[in-house]
Amino acid sequence: MSGIMEILIIVLIIAVIFLLPRMLRRPPEPEVRPLIKIRKLNGWQRLAIVASFLWLSFFTIYLKPWNNDWRLYFYTGIAPVILFWGIFWIFLGFKNKGK
Repeated sequence: MSGIMEILIIVLIIAVIFLLPRMLRRPPEPEVRPLIKIRKLNGWQRLAIVASFLWLSFFTIYLKPWNNDWRLYFYTGIAPVILFWGIFWIFLGFKNKGK
């Protein structure tokens, strides 16, 4: 009788080793979506970003606001970029109103 008990114990141990992890497996965690949806930039948006950077770089090199009047640099360099991106932001707001 002890031989049958030993075989049953070995079968029980093997069953626990192979079946218990499957039974205790956690369900897959739901996919976490970020709160902010990041869109990919299209070609025109990339062009606008590069043009803004080049515009500011050109006027920084040309006017040298640290030596001359910084107000002129603000009105000719920074203000047009802020105005452009403000208009773009408002345009996107009206465009996405229906969504």
